[in-house]
Amino acid sequence: MDSISIIKREHRNLNAVLFTLEGLVNEIEKHGKSVDFNVFHGIAYYLDSFLDRYHHPKETEYLFPAVRTHCPDAGPILDELGRQHAQGERLLLKLLKTLSAYEFMGDAAFEAFRDAVIEYVEFERKHARTEEQEVLPLAAANLTNSDWSRIDAAFADNQDPLFGTEPEAEFRELFRTLSDLVPAPYGLGPPLKDRD
Repeated sequence: MDSISIIKREHRNLNAVLFTLEGLVNEIEKHGKSVDFNVFHGIAYYLDSFLDRYHHPKETEYLFPAVRTHCPDAGPILDELGRQHAQGERLLLKLLKTLSAYEFMGDAAFEAFRDAVIEYVEFERKHARTEEQEVLPLAAANLTNSDWSRIDAAFADNQDPLFGTEPEAEFRELFRTLSDLVPAPYGLGPPLKDRD
């Protein structure tokens, strides 16, 4: 059942990125601070790449079908989680569109960007919580060793591109760049500055 530990770790890593995104937006709203837009673009790139290329496909292709086989009553929640994977992609696209508007239109477009960030962060946190509270306990109680062998093999190859033990080269560079750009206390960059 190594996959359960991997999924929970990936959820924690995702939440760390969401916390940073949320914190930066709060700083802009509450204190009139400015943030390099490259920080937001880098965070969005990570979220898109990690969730769509690494995390969700393994759940959809391996974990959910095994749970569905052994726990037919879980069908509705698994169907909903599958729909949420697609919904998360749409919400991230909305976030990106509002980010572009904010970047080019300035303060007049900040509120829409803030709202998109809040909606996305709350959605992803709730989604992860549902998986951990409803699906993972069913999986732990009902899947066979044979099921876990297949699922664990798939998730063992599921290196988080940013936080994994062997991050991909492009994500190592992204992590270095984000660490340097994200202002303290969220990253290693200089503190947020007041807007002129």
